[in-house]
Amino acid sequence: MRLRRVSTGSLNLKMRLQSRVKREFAEGTRRLVAILSCLALIALASLSPTHAAHTTHRTAHEGAQETDFLGRLLAVEAPCSAPCSPAEAIVSLRSEIEKVTDDARLFLKGVNASAEQDSAEVRITALNSFVFGQLGIKPSRDLTDPDNLLLGQVLKRKRGYCVGIASLYLVLADRLGLPVRAVATPSHLFLRYDDGVTRINIETFQEGTHIPDEQYVRDEKIPPESTRRGIFLSNLSDEEFLAQVCNNIGVIESGKKNYALAASRYEQALELYPRFPAALYNYGTDLLHGGRAVESVRLLSRSLRLYPTDAWALNNRGLAYMKMGKREKARRDFEGALKIDPGFDRVKRSLEGVRSPQ
Repeated sequence: MRLRRVSTGSLNLKMRLQSRVKREFAEGTRRLVAILSCLALIALASLSPTHAAHTTHRTAHEGAQETDFLGRLLAVEAPCSAPCSPAEAIVSLRSEIEKVTDDARLFLKGVNASAEQDSAEVRITALNSFVFGQLGIKPSRDLTDPDNLLLGQVLKRKRGYCVGIASLYLVLADRLGLPVRAVATPSHLFLRYDDGVTRINIETFQEGTHIPDEQYVRDEKIPPESTRRGIFLSNLSDEEFLAQVCNNIGVIESGKKNYALAASRYEQALELYPRFPAALYNYGTDLLHGGRAVESVRLLSRSLRLYPTDAWALNNRGLAYMKMGKREKARRDFEGALKIDPGFDRVKRSLEGVRSPQ
């Protein structure tokens, strides 16, 4: 009964984000988001789906020290159980990134030289053309393959889901001195150029097309409260984006039943980004799967305070309450989930169970 929440890129915004997300989730893939979220979605048999504020701008890349954005990203990716990047592969990847950055710089310089005037629109259009045209980066809908998340594999295979493509795009933008940030929705992640004057959204699953915030709100039914509080649709800091990567790796580990490794990744994500609903949901759902209902309720409740219209979190907390013998609280959660999503068949079955005689 559980769908994992990761930020994924299995979204076709022209065919409506939300309907795609629901179909992917129903087929056993998850958030996570990530927000691709982009959603890597991996269904676990016994529970429900797992889910993969403006901050100061990152300074432009000034060297290959481990404190730069690329170094921090590689440090987050390195401990994954499989596939892992050995030290020599990291050195090779750094060299490859430098070469790609040099190529991108030359490409952007040529585009700017031919443009009537330099502007944010010209720079982002040029970078989109380089990433999705020259490099040939394509979206992948395989949300279970870690190669679609990890930077080196995304660059090597020329494909990834939203967080994986975002990693490459952010590394290049960092080294080129462009103010590009990641932006999360409940189940997706896209990018945004924001220099304090001009804001341009960059949808990596449509080759960098600008999709207005209002469409994400409409298609994913994002509650106004969550946007006002900066939970969704605000620029993510480096730490908050790295938390998205950790969350997605956690989902991959959980899908392989490596629950201890998954828990360490969710904890790492929450240390980087305490107000991260997807990581709270995923961790709480894993605890429910492991029979730790009290701890599950605590984490799912924290997630719901950040994202109160999450029907899956309400369903899972209701299941945890059932395990604790708190049937009235479970009933309220199931009814709340149905109010948000009247077609949620699993909640209907859960509600029938709580209403039946003990």
